[in-house]
Amino acid sequence: MKTLRIVQITDIHLQAEIGSKLFGVDTAATLGEVIDAIRKLSPVPDLVIVTGDLADDGSKATYSRLREILATTNLPVYVLAGNHDDIDEMHESLVGGNIYFESMLRLDEWAFMFVNSRVEGESFGWIDPHEQLQLVNNLNSVDDLPVLLSLHHSPMAICSSAGCQLKNAPDFTRMVDSFPGIKGVIGGHTHTAAEKKNSGHIQFTSPSSFAQILHDQPQDINEGEGFWGTHRLKPASHGFRVLDLHPGGQISSELYWPGGD
Repeated sequence: MKTLRIVQITDIHLQAEIGSKLFGVDTAATLGEVIDAIRKLSPVPDLVIVTGDLADDGSKATYSRLREILATTNLPVYVLAGNHDDIDEMHESLVGGNIYFESMLRLDEWAFMFVNSRVEGESFGWIDPHEQLQLVNNLNSVDDLPVLLSLHHSPMAICSSAGCQLKNAPDFTRMVDSFPGIKGVIGGHTHTAAEKKNSGHIQFTSPSSFAQILHDQPQDINEGEGFWGTHRLKPASHGFRVLDLHPGGQISSELYWPGGD
């Protein structure tokens, strides 16, 4: 049995036009820095998981551009939709070659579950009953394999703003705790890095490949000021997470900051 090396990229927010910028950041350039750092990793990763907000506009042109960029990883890439994404357009214009959009994967002695938390037209996340049932069925199909579960909206309480929430996080976490095979949960959406040990698994959220966001504490929040009244952007700070999945279900993790933290 071998240790699997997984890379998590999240919240790319790619633009359709070459040279275009989001809040002054060329998100293709920062993604390029992340991919360059991934290609230098040793040992070489087995898999890349991209946990949503791949495109900023959900357009065909952006996904076609992203497909070309992700091909340069020379690794299998599994993608999830975020609140900025268009699921139909992802299937049409992104999937193919080394890029996959699936609900589960078995690889060596691990199983991977990919959960959709996207809600049409909303920033917050929700795992609907159909998605929960599919997850339970997938979990019941993998016997005793340890599981890494991925979704866009982290169940961790990083920020109290409504748009940052996985609305049914407590129910989801209780369900995860009821399956001892789940060893880790990775998410995005927050544009920040954190981890939390639960009773039987570890939750991770990872920095964006575009820019990190600082979430003000609840006592500082003034929702009347809108999103940027409660959050601060660090445009020079972007990164990714590496997870080493060991035989027996242990997980070790390290953050990489090609743009500085």
